Amino acid sequence: MSSPGPGTTNIADGSATVGIQTETVHGDVYVYQVPTGASPEERFEVGLRCLSGGMSGRAREHISEAVMAGYATSRSCFYLLLALLSGRTLQQVPKEDLAPLALAQEALIGRIDDEWTHAIRVINRLLASLQEGDVDFSVIEKQLSELKDDRRNEIVRHLEMFLHGPIQDAIWARALDMAKQDQCDRERLQRVWKFFQPEPIGPRVRLPRPPDTTLGTWMLSVTTTALTLAAVGYIGIHAWQHSWPSAALALLLVIAGSYRCVREGVEWRFRVIRLCHKDELQVVKQSVGKGFASRIDQQFADYFARYVPRNTDRARWLTQTTGVRQALRDEVVELYRESRIDTKRVAWLIRYLVSDVKDRWQKGQLWEYRDQLRVPASMKARVALGTVALGAGTAWLISGGLNLAPLSVIGATLITAAAGWFAMGGWLRILLEHKRYAADREEAERLLGNRQAAFVRWKRKLSDKPDDREMAYWLDCDRKLLTEEAMRHYKLKPHDVIAHAFIEAPAAPYKRACVRNGPWRYSRYKLLVFLLTRDGVRQMTIDLDFEKATFHDRRRINYRYDAVAAVQTAEADNGHKTFELTLVNGHPITVEVTGPPPNPEAEGGEDARTVSQATLDTAGLENTLHVLEGVAAEGKKWITYKREREQDRLADLTTTLHGMSD
Repeated sequence: MSSPGPGTTNIADGSATVGIQTETVHGDVYVYQVPTGASPEERFEVGLRCLSGGMSGRAREHISEAVMAGYATSRSCFYLLLALLSGRTLQQVPKEDLAPLALAQEALIGRIDDEWTHAIRVINRLLASLQEGDVDFSVIEKQLSELKDDRRNEIVRHLEMFLHGPIQDAIWARALDMAKQDQCDRERLQRVWKFFQPEPIGPRVRLPRPPDTTLGTWMLSVTTTALTLAAVGYIGIHAWQHSWPSAALALLLVIAGSYRCVREGVEWRFRVIRLCHKDELQVVKQSVGKGFASRIDQQFADYFARYVPRNTDRARWLTQTTGVRQALRDEVVELYRESRIDTKRVAWLIRYLVSDVKDRWQKGQLWEYRDQLRVPASMKARVALGTVALGAGTAWLISGGLNLAPLSVIGATLITAAAGWFAMGGWLRILLEHKRYAADREEAERLLGNRQAAFVRWKRKLSDKPDDREMAYWLDCDRKLLTEEAMRHYKLKPHDVIAHAFIEAPAAPYKRACVRNGPWRYSRYKLLVFLLTRDGVRQMTIDLDFEKATFHDRRRINYRYDAVAAVQTAEADNGHKTFELTLVNGHPITVEVTGPPPNPEAEGGEDARTVSQATLDTAGLENTLHVLEGVAAEGKKWITYKREREQDRLADLTTTLHGMSD
């Protein structure tokens, strides 16, 4: 046995599970869910999708149930056969699994041949070749070439573990060529990252607060205004009686001055208040928050650190935008702080908000509201001119009335001053509230329009997100290429490999996502391939960057069959599973096959065990345990026993399919 040395056989230990960057459950995708009251045909279609997604165990369950319930066609028979054989060896096919296949085969007797029955005959011929010593592959090759590309590719993909001998070399060559061709097909490198993006939640803005004007404010304003007008009218009548030309001119000055003071003064006051309000929003406050709020805060910090404007010092950018960042953070937390809302669903909005701040900084428009709300000198001059006209007209009007009724005019003047003060305060509040509401509503509509446009752009960018079956197929291509690399390194031909097994596990740090009832898909994998030869086990471990389709950090270890001391798995209550292979020298090979349980805040509401079982179904653990447990129990004799057990099971399988080989 050769070994890389003490400690290096530990593929993962207790500290290696750290590193989930993001987690997504696509709760809106139901490709693997059987609808309530589903017909046998609908159940079959779900099973077919499971088979394409690499979940052969679940595919066998659904397709078998559909066939037993009466959906027995040449198509269902073909895919039932693939599901029975996919991802396991002949020894792993229990006799009871053949009952649905026998039922389907009986239902097809006497029916017209089609592409599915032809494909079944090819599979049967491949299985029969395992019982024959000298096989002419050219005959099988001809039969394969006569099939449609999809049927031929499906047979090659799902039967790789079943075949051995010369036929194995030829089929493997086909499978490898297909894997090399399809590994980055359908723009994988441009699309894979989108699978790990959650369904974005729609844009929201703060709703403008309605005008805060009570009935009491309106009544007070109207009452005091009427009283003011009555008092001014009383003064005006006496002034008119004294000298109507002077009174007329004074009234014109009062009216003109009042109009100018109200129009310009209200706008002046509105700008001052709004400017103070906007500045107050950006005052740095102590940020307190847990859970959702803290994660939103972290996202803003990350994106502001990443989106630095051109020709700008990072420290200066972060310092001067602290208030802006906190204001935006508080708004997002207020708008989206709901139970079970994944923060990643609003990441698109945070990116847009930060990029908008960056663009306005580069254009010098980040604080343009200060220029827009600055009170111009011309407005101040008009208010001053109006105040002078109002004061002069009022004094002229009062002086004219004093000549006729000094005491009553003085009283009316005091009433005018007192009532006018309250009337002016009431109307100012009403007008400012309505202007504030109109401005808030206009700003909200503008912000919502911009955010909606950003949301549409992001949804359009995610529109070609790969589906789960594409992810499964790309991963299968990666696994085949790794197997080929291992065989090439050890100078092995496919027929030299008695059996092979693999494990797919997450490699930290990683992103992960799954569809409803589907397995976790990871952005980074740790792939293990076990090649069992006559001389022992050849194992290769490699890190796969799934988004870039690149392999890294290759590790190899060889050991004899009698060096395998034990093989075991540990399963937690939530379905989390750990694989451990222990050699006689005490070195454990430990792999965390599934990551930690789903984040409670991720949407989808799935049971952790359901997700874990689906992940294990695709990870190859069942076949790996079957093979290595046999090695641990029987040593090198496992090779002989394997051949004998396969022949018994192969006889049962070919007997079941005898009608389809006519």
